[in-house]
Amino acid sequence: MSIRIVIDSTSDLTQDIIEKHNIKMVPLTVNFEDGSFLDKVELSSSDFFEKLSAAEKLPTTTLVSPGAFVEAFSEILAEGDQVLGIFLASELSGTYDSARMAKEMIASDNIHIIDSRSVCLGSFALILEAIKLVNENKSIEEIVNELEKLKSKVVAVAALDTLKYLEKGGRLSKGQAVVGSLLNIKPIIEIKDGKLNVIEKIRGRNKTIKWFDEWIEKNNYNLSDKTVLLFHGNSIEQLKVLRERIEEKYNIKNIIEQEVGPVIGTHSGPGVLGIGFLNK
Repeated sequence: MSIRIVIDSTSDLTQDIIEKHNIKMVPLTVNFEDGSFLDKVELSSSDFFEKLSAAEKLPTTTLVSPGAFVEAFSEILAEGDQVLGIFLASELSGTYDSARMAKEMIASDNIHIIDSRSVCLGSFALILEAIKLVNENKSIEEIVNELEKLKSKVVAVAALDTLKYLEKGGRLSKGQAVVGSLLNIKPIIEIKDGKLNVIEKIRGRNKTIKWFDEWIEKNNYNLSDKTVLLFHGNSIEQLKVLRERIEEKYNIKNIIEQEVGPVIGTHSGPGVLGIGFLNK
């Protein structure tokens, strides 16, 4: 009996990792005025940002239904495998609750689900650890116990061009979202324990790279034994600059680059730049 990992689309796991490790991805949905699209299945990141720039009304997102999870879980169980589901923070979406409902509907002891308490690159970091543990032939109980311990060690921060997308999507209060756009202030958010918090406000896009560099140094992060995730939203040139700045200076073991998908892009907006890793 093998262990199959099931994820939702908001981890933005790369397609090559999904295929290499036979991971089942269940997508959320992005809703524009002209139609709804399955995240990363019917709408790519590049097409999404193109549509976003032309849209008169900001898109919305829809969680995964319990029925979609029932279908995904049942398919895996029918093949004689166990389900290890890792999903975005329950505080940010009802997707985890949908997975939990699907598990109760199927009533199988071979379904184990985890609330990552994170999203995007934070969930990605936890999923990478799950892949490692599965490949080490750990039991599903051992893997779940280890991942539950490691959730608090996920480090994920992102620089945004504006907080208006998070505020419009209800992920930040209006009070939190009041940042002086007229002053060209760029917010830095931290994804921690299922919450998004503004931890810094910097003036000007050009200072973003310097902030990340100083943040790594200030926290004394040892990256020589870590896989570091670098994410961007329609901002590949800035990601390249960040990578060049930190790659040699911090002797990083491995770097994975990824562009945020349509659902994450709906809430972050274009121009986002993020870094994440598991600090164990």
